Amino acid sequence: MTKKKSRLPTETDNSFGSNPFTILDSNDLSSLPLKTDLNHPKSKLEFPKSESLGKGERLEVRREKSGRGGKTVTTVCGFPKHISNGDLKRILKEFKSRLGTGGGWRNEQMEIQGDRRREVVEWLSTLGFKPVLAGG
Repeated sequence: MTKKKSRLPTETDNSFGSNPFTILDSNDLSSLPLKTDLNHPKSKLEFPKSESLGKGERLEVRREKSGRGGKTVTTVCGFPKHISNGDLKRILKEFKSRLGTGGGWRNEQMEIQGDRRREVVEWLSTLGFKPVLAGG
């Protein structure tokens, strides 16, 4: 003797313009914002203005690819000697965390992964430096 399985009805109203979501219950869903401005993402990074490490020193910001297997990096060179290594490491760490990218120090220059020249210039200006786009 076989048991007869109870099945869910699969026939739906296939008329043009019917909305399949009308039977869904939205009582337990969290409220979402009605308007989101997706066309204007946050373009500016916010950096602390309390520090003035730069004192107007000139830094060169470049985009380089040579010797890196085709990968693009943004390099910053020309940091003054009066800034301690601890401050330089802290600056790089804060910048990498805010941009969500990698980077490091090589041959006394800061390297940030990707073409981030605009953000780097903006950020260094808030720290009191005078960044200059160098190269082509």
